[in-house]
Amino acid sequence: MALYGGIELPGKPDLDNVRRLDVLPIPMVMDMMRYGFAVDREHLRRVGSELGREMAELRAEICSYIPVEKLDEFIHRSNLDADDTYLPMNVDSNVQLAELLYRVLGVGNGKVLKRTKGGGQVSTGRRQLEQLKAEHPVVQKCLDYRERAKLKNTYCDALPELARLHPRGGCWCGLTHECETWRVHTQLLLTRTTTGRPASKNPNLQNISVRSKWGAEIRRGFVASPGTVLVSVDFAQIELRILAMVSSAVKLIETFQTDGDPHMTTAMEAFGITDPDKVDKIMHRAPAKNVNFAVVYGESAKGLLEQLTSDTYGKAGLPVPDWLTLEWCEQFIAKWFEIYPEVREYIEKQHYRARRYGLVWDQVGRIRRIPEVRSVHNRVVAAGLRQASNMPIQGFASELLKLAMAEVHTEVVRVVRDAGVWCQPLVPVHDELVLEVDEGWGETVMGLVVGVFEGVLRDKGTGEEWEGGGGVPVKADGKVMGRWEK
Repeated sequence: MALYGGIELPGKPDLDNVRRLDVLPIPMVMDMMRYGFAVDREHLRRVGSELGREMAELRAEICSYIPVEKLDEFIHRSNLDADDTYLPMNVDSNVQLAELLYRVLGVGNGKVLKRTKGGGQVSTGRRQLEQLKAEHPVVQKCLDYRERAKLKNTYCDALPELARLHPRGGCWCGLTHECETWRVHTQLLLTRTTTGRPASKNPNLQNISVRSKWGAEIRRGFVASPGTVLVSVDFAQIELRILAMVSSAVKLIETFQTDGDPHMTTAMEAFGITDPDKVDKIMHRAPAKNVNFAVVYGESAKGLLEQLTSDTYGKAGLPVPDWLTLEWCEQFIAKWFEIYPEVREYIEKQHYRARRYGLVWDQVGRIRRIPEVRSVHNRVVAAGLRQASNMPIQGFASELLKLAMAEVHTEVVRVVRDAGVWCQPLVPVHDELVLEVDEGWGETVMGLVVGVFEGVLRDKGTGEEWEGGGGVPVKADGKVMGRWEK
């Protein structure tokens, strides 16, 4: 079977096949880096100002929890700038924050708390604070402050300075489309990740969270050039679909073949619910979605608990339910493997490969070495085994995106440009590809790109679907917009 560009799916290590695939999207990547992504600098500055105001309020609120008798002690070692002398402590200092939370306020008393790498102090990392936020209101305020500080410093302050002006009629990239916009030029890397996934740096456009209100607002700071619209196309639940393919999980395959929702299926099976209308979004579907992906990423029950508390409930600003315990997570994962028993066999096969050969591989033939399995430390071995079960899934998803990018560039972008319509790819983000298209042509181009994405596993000679896919269809979603939104 030959996919686009003659790429094959040998299902065994094949570095020549991988090399040919890595080369295919290079023309598109060069085009994207040269052209850049337009940004609304004023929008980003407004968001930065709002974040700054909220940060100042949160700093004052956090400091208000310092007991009166401890004020002099905190002021003495605060080391604050002249503008912040009205505050008794430096909220950005992990040492002072740990002092306030754990010694003065007694947060986490009686619990085994994670310490920093050197072991010198108790950690104030996000995951630990998420698990402790029910103990004292100041913990949530610390989390809110850090989220806003990271977004402001990384994006709102940095992106306007990194943007470069493209003058109308004289675009330095040499393309004929007229534009007068401020554009950010990220560096896209095709071979720097262990799974083969395209990466972005200087700035990293793939880490902008869309789950939080402020993350979504920052993403809206990326816009279409005048006279154009943005087209976004992404694979729908591609990693779960690949899991169904490679594991031959019967119920998961049936769900995708009937165009069902795998998270709803898991929730109904795990909680014994027969009526879909009785599935609660937070109580049932949210933990089902988390455990679906937790299994893909090889998470333990402890990892699932941290994920649920910090992501599902933490980022949504919801209190952690009383029933959410480590024991509950263990039982849920056990129930999940009863629903999809074939997945356990797949994972055990990957673990065997890692131990036997010291590496695993995806369907295209990319390998990942797993030296961790030779360690004498159980924690290191467990981390290696998680990588072993995850890499063939995440790696194959990455290969499909690169394959789709290459085909879109040749069969869509160049064809549309030859017809006199502006079409320019901007950036790949995980399973998503964003393009810029002339106004009035967004829906047409979106349909063409969706067609390429959904046909990525078809033989280019016969049009037949990959027989190793178990009949699981590849689906993609598209959206036309003026600002970059999820």
